[in-house]
Amino acid sequence: MTTSPVTPAPVPTAPGGLPLIGHAHHLARAPLPFITSLRGQGSVVRIRLGPTPAYVVTDPVLTRTVLVTEAAHFAKGGKVFDVLRGVFGDGLATIADGDTHLRNRRLMQPMFNKAHITTRGNAMIDQVRPMVGAWQEDQLRDVFADMNDVTLAAFLVALFGMDLPANLQREFTVLMPVITKGAIRQILLPPWVTRLPLPANRTYLRRVARLRALIDQAIDHHSTRSAGPPPRHRPRSGRSCRMPPQGRRRQRRDRVVRNAVGSRGSVHPQAAPG
Repeated sequence: MTTSPVTPAPVPTAPGGLPLIGHAHHLARAPLPFITSLRGQGSVVRIRLGPTPAYVVTDPVLTRTVLVTEAAHFAKGGKVFDVLRGVFGDGLATIADGDTHLRNRRLMQPMFNKAHITTRGNAMIDQVRPMVGAWQEDQLRDVFADMNDVTLAAFLVALFGMDLPANLQREFTVLMPVITKGAIRQILLPPWVTRLPLPANRTYLRRVARLRALIDQAIDHHSTRSAGPPPRHRPRSGRSCRMPPQGRRRQRRDRVVRNAVGSRGSVHPQAAPG
């Protein structure tokens, strides 16, 4: 007995797309309502990020299949990751497959063990409590903005402790949201537009450069305060195994930005949970 080949069900395209920009205007103006509305279109819905198609997975069971049980069959990549890699470097969330991903994951793993979390937990609570305590009863709040502020405050404490200088903390708090918006803009616009010497593109690049400089300053401050005595013995081989200062700085910066981007979500060019 022969069986007929299974014909895949057609994937519906979300309504409301525009020429050239696709559904970018919906994602820029009201991302959560737009993504939520896709659930009524089907388990998998096609949208367009400019000229680039993206597939939004709206079914929880199918989402688990893509991200967990069959993750090896869904390689990550595309424009979203290209843009994020330009900001955050080759991190855990920007290179999600292969040996580089495995190495990055092993570098980050100690940040998530119980002992490390315990040492930072009370500090993060102490940082967040006065922010939440300042909210007044019966006051209308922008919950999205508030949660971003609370998350960023806890994130900075988790990485640098409570002794991060106030001027660096203020700049981080200002820069991270606007850089995130700039990265979304870079994702949604056609590539040729993002390469033009437009004021918005130049401002974005300046902010990214400033973020990297801030990370270097925060690392230097933390390293100076936590530096221990120099090692007494050289390696038995007699050869120095120290990494050059520039390499050590780049490695530390990469660890910081790996945590930064790893804590933020994005729309996947191939499959994104809705």
